[in-house]
Amino acid sequence: MEIFKSGEKIKAIKKSPFYYYGSGTDSTWTTEIGKSDLKLITEFINKAKSIKDTCSFNSSSIDYYDIKTNGKEIKIVGNCEWNGIDYDSLESKIFKHKFIELEKKRKIVADSLARSFNGIWDVSGWENGVLKNRNLVLTRTTEKEPKIDGIYRWTFEKEKEAEFKEKLDIDEGSTLIEIGASTYKVLNIENDKIELKYLW
Repeated sequence: MEIFKSGEKIKAIKKSPFYYYGSGTDSTWTTEIGKSDLKLITEFINKAKSIKDTCSFNSSSIDYYDIKTNGKEIKIVGNCEWNGIDYDSLESKIFKHKFIELEKKRKIVADSLARSFNGIWDVSGWENGVLKNRNLVLTRTTEKEPKIDGIYRWTFEKEKEAEFKEKLDIDEGSTLIEIGASTYKVLNIENDKIELKYLW
């Protein structure tokens, strides 16, 4: 994140990490800083200055902070006790409206995916309950079409769209879907064909 003065205004740019909605992402976020945001930034910097260069390592994940202010740089490694004045809380408050927009975009992607899956599909890749190919192809069919022995036929009902969307993961740069007890990555969606990759 970068904080800078533009004329009489103070602005913030969030360059990374990117937040995804399906395969899409906003590369950068820009917003104007208000008085309460500026107060939180000041508290964050003061807290960072008071923390030693290396904090205790009490987790499997490690935080890395490189904070530059007035030509000076603060480097912090570890799991510091921020008392609610950490980078995540700072980012959440400053870019609150951007996170709201992000959730709306994720909802649009989830709604579109749920609609695309609605219907009856013959599944190529599973045969007699055995995975023959990690890449599956779903071909749209109807109840009138005779079912092929040994080939799965999946049905996604419009009435269960909400339940379907709960099993979607669209915030990691790709779309993952849980079907039955398995997880798949969505590779491609067309009107009458869907391609999935079996993950686990």
